[in-house]
Amino acid sequence: MIDSSAQFQEKKRRRCREKEMKSILKLTIAFCLSMSATCAFSQDVTIRYSSWLPVNHWLNQKQFLPWFAEIEKATEGRVKVEMLPKTVGTALSQFDVVRDGLADMSFIIPAYTPGRFPLIEMGELPLLGDDASTMARVFEQSYRKHFLPLDEFAGVKMLAVYNITPVQPFNAKHPIRTVADFKGLKLRSPNTFITATMNRVGAVPILKSSMEAYELLSTGAIDGQITQADTVVVNNMAPLMKYGTIIPGGMSNSAHIVAINPDKWAEISEVDQKAIEAVTTEKLGPSIGKGFQDNEMVAMKAMEDAGYKIDHVDANFVKEFQAVVKPIEDDWIERAKAKGVADPAAILADFRSGIAAAHNSAQ
Repeated sequence: MIDSSAQFQEKKRRRCREKEMKSILKLTIAFCLSMSATCAFSQDVTIRYSSWLPVNHWLNQKQFLPWFAEIEKATEGRVKVEMLPKTVGTALSQFDVVRDGLADMSFIIPAYTPGRFPLIEMGELPLLGDDASTMARVFEQSYRKHFLPLDEFAGVKMLAVYNITPVQPFNAKHPIRTVADFKGLKLRSPNTFITATMNRVGAVPILKSSMEAYELLSTGAIDGQITQADTVVVNNMAPLMKYGTIIPGGMSNSAHIVAINPDKWAEISEVDQKAIEAVTTEKLGPSIGKGFQDNEMVAMKAMEDAGYKIDHVDANFVKEFQAVVKPIEDDWIERAKAKGVADPAAILADFRSGIAAAHNSAQ
């Protein structure tokens, strides 16, 4: 059957309308996709940072605030970090604060909640090293390679992990020149390793945060503490003690993480997430480590100028101390195995070798 002229023209017009509608639909889809991508990349996000340290502490002023500025620059102003005027929670509760979204981001000292995060404790072991500027990077590399897949910090997004300058003994009673000199001293302990060590040498460990140490010292509740010289000086505790001891590699260390709430992280576009990680991973930690290293040198000089008696221990002390802490190290290895790590001893040996190699290359 042959179409009449009118029918032919009507079909022709219908086909033209269908083509026009398809073209409009394609343009609409392309426009929507373009707008969606634009919105995703231009979304403004403000991260609320909880600091349990005073705002004027050097760690905030010289490390975290400049890092916040780097984040804003790297994301072309789309992501900003706002330091809250008051601490949310306490120093001990910062993991829960971030996980529960009470604040978006904080830096966390896992040792303040003993036994909760055993894998990161590798960075707190005794006699690891003295140069935090190199040690922090080696530790982050090792932790990310071996432990991050085990999701020890489930509930938060880890942005950085690092350790800092080792802790040493400072006290108001008498010099510590032999392991026996620890006996009877009441000392603030920063982590489970120091607590265990103090128990083994006859001291009385009291596990408290650095922010509580001033009151404990000023009231005579403790005789001293195992900490960094910088912590003593920055928190105005130098007049409360007068003896210090330097052990090569330190009695222990302190491992930290910087974490963000996962829901807040999800608000940030993928492009900006990568930009943030580019100025953070294996950069923030070593920068903080160097900051601690530099401040430690300044603090030790301030202590000496204030009349502190600083003893550097001999080889006999180190040998005896190694024997004291060996069971503590072995205990960590067993606990790491219980968390699913096949060979923690090999990882620890590799970590120590990495520290030594990094230190030698920096000389």
